[in-house]
Amino acid sequence: MLFKLNVSSQKAKIAMNQAMTNLEDQEEKTQAEVQQKLNDYQLAIQTLNVSEQNMNLAMSIEEKNSIKFFEGIASSFELRQAQLQLLDSQQKYLNSVLQLISIKTELETLYNNTN
Repeated sequence: MLFKLNVSSQKAKIAMNQAMTNLEDQEEKTQAEVQQKLNDYQLAIQTLNVSEQNMNLAMSIEEKNSIKFFEGIASSFELRQAQLQLLDSQQKYLNSVLQLISIKTELETLYNNTN
């Protein structure tokens, strides 16, 4: 009877140690995920800032080409190219905003799951 109790006790200790190891592994995994999402979030902010700067530059170029076109200095091709570049930069800016929102949502979800 004492032998069975000792074996049961050892099995319980092993199970407890395994559970603690699994918990520690999960905590490390979660911390790594949170850190990765924080890095992704910071990168998304930087990307958004660069996209905004590019969009502002494209807007300025388009405005100048528009003025040049109406003054007869620039061709319609040059104006169209500037307009297309502006549209492309606006699309990239909007994609950056969506990416930032997506990453922020994922990060908030991770934080809510860890608390």
